[in-house]
Formats: sequence, structure tokens, C-alpha cells
Amino acid sequence: MNISNRIKRSLAGLLLVSAVAVPAAYAGAAPGALNGSSPASAVPASPSTSSVIAAWTPEQVDAYAEAAMKRLHVPGLAVGIVHEGEIAYMQGYGTAGPGAGPMTPQTPLAIGSTTKSFTALAVMQLVEAGKIDPDAPVTDYLPDFRLADADASARITAADLLHQTSGLSTYDGIAFLAKGDGTLSGHIRSLQSVSQKHAAGAVYEYSNLNYNILGAIVERVSGESYGDYVEEKILRPLGMNESFASPERAAAALAERSDRRPPSGHQLLFGLTVPTRLMEHSGTVPSGYLVSTAEDMSKYLIMQMEGDSPASSSGGGRLLSPEGFKRMHEPAADMRDGSFYGMGWVNSGSYIWHNGTTENTYSEMRIHDGYGLFILANSSDPLIVSYAGILPGLDDIVNGRTPSLNSLPDFAKLYMIADGIVLAIVLLFLWSVRSLFRWKKAFRPAAWKFVLNLVLLLACNVAFPLLILHFVSGLAPWEVVVTWAPGIGWGLIALPWLLLATGGLKLLLMLLALAGKNRTPKPSLPANPPLEKAEIGA
Repeated sequence: MNISNRIKRSLAGLLLVSAVAVPAAYAGAAPGALNGSSPASAVPASPSTSSVIAAWTPEQVDAYAEAAMKRLHVPGLAVGIVHEGEIAYMQGYGTAGPGAGPMTPQTPLAIGSTTKSFTALAVMQLVEAGKIDPDAPVTDYLPDFRLADADASARITAADLLHQTSGLSTYDGIAFLAKGDGTLSGHIRSLQSVSQKHAAGAVYEYSNLNYNILGAIVERVSGESYGDYVEEKILRPLGMNESFASPERAAAALAERSDRRPPSGHQLLFGLTVPTRLMEHSGTVPSGYLVSTAEDMSKYLIMQMEGDSPASSSGGGRLLSPEGFKRMHEPAADMRDGSFYGMGWVNSGSYIWHNGTTENTYSEMRIHDGYGLFILANSSDPLIVSYAGILPGLDDIVNGRTPSLNSLPDFAKLYMIADGIVLAIVLLFLWSVRSLFRWKKAFRPAAWKFVLNLVLLLACNVAFPLLILHFVSGLAPWEVVVTWAPGIGWGLIALPWLLLATGGLKLLLMLLALAGKNRTPKPSLPANPPLEKAEIGA
């Protein structure tokens, strides 16, 4: 649950209006695609877990993971599988980034909106401690909290935030992805200009803002920073020692014990995979910027499935009661697609799950038929290629089914289409520029030619770029588009403006040509010579 699905749906409309019809881009891969190089690092199942994986083999997981990476151009992937209270298998594939070594189950990366289940767990701990009433207004815990309509926002409860029914919009949650620097309290104060799209409690609409507000409640009620609380009350008791409450904390911890460069995420630049660093998101960590590993998330899934943890077995007490976990997982808000949102989890009937996307990483977790599954990729492609098909393939394997690579997007074909559309816009712009240097011919002020040029100008230099800008602004604010989708994002914003600019110049030249025609004096006709009188013969 993140911005990727919304962006992809909107992009589909943009592709349709920006180009002629194109063939379907999800053609299947050849059966021989399930081949690949050796894993970067392996954590084989120990003899004590061999019975756990009797229905499947690590080799099946390895072959599928490597084939999926190749098809989707993912540079690094880590997988964790748990069953019957144990880590059945975990593995890393590919590279963790330039100078960072191989991708392993211990490689730490931001997990995106998968963070939300941790924030919900922190809130539920404080509920069971009697410090938070989920049905109480947010203002009981954050007296200064207000949105654009103070009276309406005062009716938002903690439960509304947990279930994504506060009335805050998906778009506003996306907009603040580019405003994540600063403190969490400062972020909450900046919401005073934000309006609710729906009345509190009326309808489900996913918004990152809900979980940032919950993080602020955790801070106020516990008396600790959100990061300190999550690390001390959740991560460390679970033995999640390679997980941290922010990318900055993770980088600092890694620098103390390793000379290697920290792992890097990757973004797509017109289909080329490029290593990049996360923007600063210190003020929006509760909605999507905890850092973890495949191994640590496997421990987390065991706790979610068993309702127990290493803390309880060692006398440290449970992190949450079984009833508390059940409340987190049970359906609460109808998402209108057959699924229900719980508390940081999506309940799809036979399984529960959540995923997360940052500008350059992707994660997803699922609990289904007694298995817990987790993947962590060090790349992200919110606009063109979805990674959401990877984990269902692993689910097929552990449940004795054969996964199909055909369900994964065809990276090459999709980028051929996307890059082709951008190239077409570039060529249109160059054609517009070329016509500026030929304006005396192009804008010859004959009436029919003037009308033809005006129609072409309005279609190519006004309507078309405005249509693109309209769709892009519907995806997200421009600063988010260009940081989450560099290359194509810049193209979808810069090229329309350049087309508008050249269109304005062409219109000016057309008007000058027309005005010049009107000022040109008409040439006078020569006077007819007087007819000579015919001589009259004698």
C-alpha cells in the first residue's frame, strides 16, 4: 500500500492519450528463464528446519528469485521465509550497491510503508498499557493538532488513523513525501493547511499522513521520540539488531563496524538502473522509513504469526497480547476491492499483507497458510514496472504451486513504450523549434495556411502539453514526480513546458507575419496610355 498503484493507474491514462494504441506489454518469458547465476550469499536450512521445507526446495526459490530479478532488472533482492515459528530459508541475490558488497539477508534498507505495521504495533502497545483510547479524538493526545477545518479534524480518532478512515487524501499523503525533512512535530504542525477529503470515519482512503500523526501520538504519550520508542520497545526485544528507526541511524551504525559503503537503492533513468540515495525523511519515518533486513523481518513475521517473541520466552514479557495481534490483522475498513484495511495490515481474506515503496527500495510481507514471506529489493520503479508480482510467486512455491513469470511485467517492452512516448514528445519539440527558423515560409499569411498553422499550434503546442501536465499533476506534485521517477518524470514535466514556450513564440511570429501583410501597401496599377486618335485618310 503506497503510491505506486495510484501512479501506475494514472500513468495508464497518460499513455493512452499520449500515443497511439500499443500492444500488450506483458508477454510471457520463455520456460528457460528460470536460470540464473549463483546466489550472492546463502543461508541454507539447518537440519532442524529441513522438515519445514519438505514441500519445496531452496533451489526452487533461488531459481525463481533470480529469474524475477532478471525480468524486472532488480540489482539486489533478499528473501525470508518462515514456517512453524522458525526461519525456514533466507537468501540474498545480486549486489547491495557500488562498494557495498553482495545483497544478503542482513542488508539493511528502508522498507517503505511496511513500516506502518510497526507504528500500529507501537500504538496498540500503548492501548494495552491504558495510555491510548483508540476511540478518543486525536486532540486528546495532540492538543495542537488541527487541519484546515479545525472542527472537522477534532472528530478524527486514533482508530480512524489506524484504519485509514480519517478523511485525509492519498494525494496529500503523497505530496508530503517531498517535505519529509525536519522533525515529526514540525511535520504535524504543517498539516494546518490540509483539508479532509471525507468526513472522519466515513470511508477508507489510504494516506501516509494518518500514520505520521500516529507516530506523533506515540511520541507524546510515551515521552520518547518515535525512533527511540520503536527501537527500545519493538526492534531490540525481537532481536532485530540490524534494524533502525531511520536511514540515518542505520548508516551511522554501519559506519562504526564496516569500511564498506552503505547499501544503496536504485532508480530507473529511462530504463537504466542508477544507484541513488534516499532524500531526508526524518519527519515522516512512521509512515514509511524504518530500515530493516530480510532476516530481521523474518523474526518480525514469526512474532506476528505466533503472537510471541524472544522477549517473552526470556522473561521480558510479550510485546502484545494475542488479542492485540488479532485486532491488528482483522478487517476493519472496506477498501472496495475485496480487501479490508486493518491496522498496518491489509486483510485479503485468505492472507494478510502489506507492501512498501520508497523512491529507491521496495518491500512486501505476507502471512498465508502458515507461512510468512518477506522480500526486500534495492530498487523501485513507481511509474512503469511493478514489483508486486514477486512475492505471490514465492507464495506459489511454498504451497506446492508452480510460479509463472508471465504474471510479472515485461520490463523491456514497457520501457520501449515509455521511452518511445518520451522520444515522440522530444521529436515534436524539435519540430516546433525547427519551424521557428523557417517562419517566413511556414507562416506565409495566406488565409488557408494561417488557419492550418493555427490548428496545428493549438493541437501540438497547447492542448497536448496541457493534457500531459494535467495527468502528471494528478499523479503527485511535480517535486515528487521528478524525485520518484527521474528521467521520465522530468521529461513529462519539462517537455510540455518547452512545447508551450515554442508554441507561444510561433503564435507571436504568426501574428507578426499577419500584421506585416496588413501594413504592406498595395502596388498601384500603371495608368493606361491614352489612345491615339486614328488618322483620317484623305
